[in-house]
Amino acid sequence: MGKPEMNYQQLIDVGLSEDFASFERRLVETADALGFPIISGVLMRGLLQDADVQITSLGNTPAGYLDVAKDLGEARRDPVMAKLMMQSAPVVYDQQTYATAGAGEVWEAQAPYGYKSGIAVKLHLPGGKQFLLGVDREEALPDPGAQLMQMVAGLQLLAAHAMTAADRLLGPKIDRTDLPRLTKRELDVLSWTSQGKTAWEVSVILGMSEKTVNFHLGNAMRKLGVTSKHQAVLKCVAAGLL
Repeated sequence: MGKPEMNYQQLIDVGLSEDFASFERRLVETADALGFPIISGVLMRGLLQDADVQITSLGNTPAGYLDVAKDLGEARRDPVMAKLMMQSAPVVYDQQTYATAGAGEVWEAQAPYGYKSGIAVKLHLPGGKQFLLGVDREEALPDPGAQLMQMVAGLQLLAAHAMTAADRLLGPKIDRTDLPRLTKRELDVLSWTSQGKTAWEVSVILGMSEKTVNFHLGNAMRKLGVTSKHQAVLKCVAAGLL
């Protein structure tokens, strides 16, 4: 039997995780479906070089590597972290990445734990927060081409769904009274969207045009101060509106 592939429902489930344990479990399962046995996430408040930076880690870091993974000094020496801090594009790495940066010993220290090649992305959250997500494995990555692009795109999708869930589960709880009032139609559309329905499917279910569905989604996103329908869903879930 072949290895399972990541599907859209897995992404939805990651974003809607009701507690931290299920969130981490779903992240690990989705990363495995992408072809990576290790996944590491960081919710960062401030900049990596700041003395008062606040970092919360998540994922399935191997037990023997936990102390090193939590060492800020090691993180600041890691060229993959340095690249993520300087650019918005995903970072694809292997041993050569570290050798070129003059940090071969950092790769040598983490390679025995499965961190030989991987992909990492960074996304921004409101309030000066950043969410970093990386996947790692021992096997070499595919040569540049369609397969590698598919892996990178898959991680970016996973990060987009995981980001708001991480902020929701690790940050202060959202009080529903702090959210703007949404209309019943806006909530109906968001409710079906949370179940993975497309705008066209929601239009059929609710008996309205697809244009009207997108109108309600746009209004909800604007009121909630988010840039995607998935972030709008997760914000409502966090406040107990869905």
